Amino acid sequence: MKRALLFIFILCVATHLFSQKNSNSNFNFKGKVIGQDSGFIHLAYFDSLKNYINDSCSLNHGRFQFKGIIKGATVATFYGNRKSRSVDDPNWTEIFLEPGNIKATFKVNEFKNAKIIGSKSQNDFENFNNRVGSVNAKWKNTFDELDEAKSKNDIGKIQKIYDEQLPQYRNQRSRVALNFIKEFPNSDISAYLLFNEINLSLDSLKTYYSLLATSVQQSFYGSNIDSSIVRQEKLQIGMPAPDFNQIDLNGNQISLKKFRGKYILLDFWASWCLPCREEHPYLKKAYAKYHDKGFEIIGFSLDGPENKTAWREAVKKDDLQWVQLCDFKVWNSDLIIEYNYLGGKGIPANFLINPEGKIIAKDLRGDDVEKELSGLIK
Repeated sequence: MKRALLFIFILCVATHLFSQKNSNSNFNFKGKVIGQDSGFIHLAYFDSLKNYINDSCSLNHGRFQFKGIIKGATVATFYGNRKSRSVDDPNWTEIFLEPGNIKATFKVNEFKNAKIIGSKSQNDFENFNNRVGSVNAKWKNTFDELDEAKSKNDIGKIQKIYDEQLPQYRNQRSRVALNFIKEFPNSDISAYLLFNEINLSLDSLKTYYSLLATSVQQSFYGSNIDSSIVRQEKLQIGMPAPDFNQIDLNGNQISLKKFRGKYILLDFWASWCLPCREEHPYLKKAYAKYHDKGFEIIGFSLDGPENKTAWREAVKKDDLQWVQLCDFKVWNSDLIIEYNYLGGKGIPANFLINPEGKIIAKDLRGDDVEKELSGLIK
């Protein structure tokens, strides 16, 4: 009898802890949009199973509510009636969801100034943004010049800014992020920031990861960094490029192995990624010069299911003659995960692979592809 009672007691405790753990993964995010009474509002994030969720909610007198299951602090994009695809759009912003109840107030055309209550990670995120604000202000003129050059299609000016000025901006922003990580190793925001430090060497990534508290290492972004480290070790120069099987734009089965014997550029892009599309003229130039000599490009797009038409139109508009792939799973694609892009690495990005299937260069920009090939293909 005592054994039976003990078993029941243990079972009840285990059930309580399990249900408590599950309830701790649920979030309830609600609030109001001032200046918009009806229409739709959108929330996109990765859930607890790492599925990409792009949810929407019909406004009722400006009020909204979203519910879901996440693994700890998770960044989400929240947007309404966007005026552009830019992250600078006034009706688009990033916020941090957490398990529990979160309340927020947004104002049309001022989404980035939202008032959010109930998310400690959001408070930490705002702390970081305040720190990096001075860096952004310092480089405002550079971004204004870049926007003007893009409006005039001044390729030379655009490339000069990307080559000479933006690397300096990224370095300054990176220093702020790394200092934050060292100062706040117990914050989930530190894992998020490290997750996005794409220019860190593998050794530096390991070092900063080791500084994080154990609970932060086990968070959504922390666990992805850990997985990223494992995958990065397999994606170093000289390592075999992981094979894959995908269906191309024309319905053909495509694998990396199919192109063995050629130099291959595996290029990651998306129709909505302006820096990616600005690389296309350089890729077209390299393709025209070396395709008949044994060079192939395989483009893989991170467009989602809502962008199927936009993807096809971008391929046509940019006149991309090489192989085009997209499985419409965005960052949750097996190919993206295999090539480490879920681990914080953004686009545009690429891998140059030799005829034996080994990685020989990564993240080439501008004329770099053509320069690399000039020393390989005669």
